[in-house]
Amino acid sequence: MPRSLLFRLVSVLGLALALGACMAERPELGPPVIAPTKLKTLRPAPIKAPEASFAFAPVENVPGEFAYAMEDALKAYAPTRSLTLVEDGGGATYRVKGYLSAIGDTHRVLLVYVWDVFDAAGNRVHRISGQEPASGGGADPWSAVEGPMIDVAARETIDALADWVRG
Repeated sequence: MPRSLLFRLVSVLGLALALGACMAERPELGPPVIAPTKLKTLRPAPIKAPEASFAFAPVENVPGEFAYAMEDALKAYAPTRSLTLVEDGGGATYRVKGYLSAIGDTHRVLLVYVWDVFDAAGNRVHRISGQEPASGGGADPWSAVEGPMIDVAARETIDALADWVRG
């Protein structure tokens, strides 16, 4: 074996060993430890029923038919729990901003909902979340979302709001 080839082989082997030593796990060189943040505790409703009123902001980034179905279902269920809904910007005690997502694959889809409740000063004072499973799946998760899922999500949202303002 020529001397230059042997030198190259030893050099590459030495470099590989040096890099391997640098890559070895060393606990003291791991990712930085981040202290846990303090959890913000949301309070009971500052203004209770029957004085409380709610304005739902339009749900964004959702196919129109689902946004309208959710709006209609919320309006239908609110009277069953004696909740007052007003138009967005109509002087409501609380403003509610919602997020809907259809997530999943061709086998299973979930409708996930999150509602943030804000007071008149714009402080988030409450959060409601949940999920409803679809009976199937699809390439487009929204294709598996059906009307009854929206109704259940709306009813559970209204129930949670009513329990909160009466709690």
